[in-house]
Amino acid sequence: MNELQQVLLIFAIIVIAGLYILQKIKAKRNQSAPDSQPEPPVENTRTSADKALNELGEAHIPLSQQTQHRLHMDGEEEEVIPDSQLGLSFGQEFEKPKTEAPTQEEETPSETEERKPRHIVLEAEDIHPVGGVEEGGASADDDDYKPSFGIPEGGVNTPETEVETELKDPQIFAIIVMGTDDFLWPKVNQTLQGVGLVPSEQGIFVKKDSMGNEIIRVANLMEPGTFPLDQPTNSELKTAGVVLILELPTTVKAPAVMHDMIMMSRKISQRLNGRLYDGERHLLKESDLQAMRDAAVAYESAAI
Repeated sequence: MNELQQVLLIFAIIVIAGLYILQKIKAKRNQSAPDSQPEPPVENTRTSADKALNELGEAHIPLSQQTQHRLHMDGEEEEVIPDSQLGLSFGQEFEKPKTEAPTQEEETPSETEERKPRHIVLEAEDIHPVGGVEEGGASADDDDYKPSFGIPEGGVNTPETEVETELKDPQIFAIIVMGTDDFLWPKVNQTLQGVGLVPSEQGIFVKKDSMGNEIIRVANLMEPGTFPLDQPTNSELKTAGVVLILELPTTVKAPAVMHDMIMMSRKISQRLNGRLYDGERHLLKESDLQAMRDAAVAYESAAI
């Protein structure tokens, strides 16, 4: 037997001895404890309640003879309950007393009239045959009756005056771009095509809408107003300036196309280092450009 087995055996002996000692101590305590006293007899609940009421120091409402009788009544005696207070069996309290349905002979005339459906009869005195056919099948003369469809017999008085529409008069706006020196033609050609203009068959540059219609024209300020489109790189050619022309109306709304022309003229003047002038060679101010915008708005708002 090795040391581990010896230690386990000693531990088991100690545990068994401890359990045995605890059992002996518990048995001695149970023997030394006094016997439990018997519970006192329980008096009648109703009698003790009666005594408690009678022994109160303060005055209380005296009990009636029927209440006294119930307190001293034995449990075996059954209390007589009147029939009116008897409980109903399950489901009976939900059933309504059935009454005999009255026979047809017993029904009153008013009840019979109320049960009959009420009909509203519409009488039309001006009923006429439709489509030239009478009720009996015989044809009727078409001139006898013609539906009016709510139109008065005298007819509707239509105004004799006609609304005359005023056509918009064409208006022309122009912005000139000039500098202190003449512009070289290759630089002008590059600038105009760079702002979205395209050369046309007339020898000028134009701006087109999405449908290909010309809305803005740019011509040469020098006579005859055309550009040498066949010589795009000739540096010997020069021009004093270009003029942007807008003729209203166009396929684009006047305020929008006016805004495009003003912005295009500004880009051209910045790239060519020039200035903006009106048709009479007067320098354009910001107020003048705003007046052109207002004129386009007024033109669009005019009666068509």
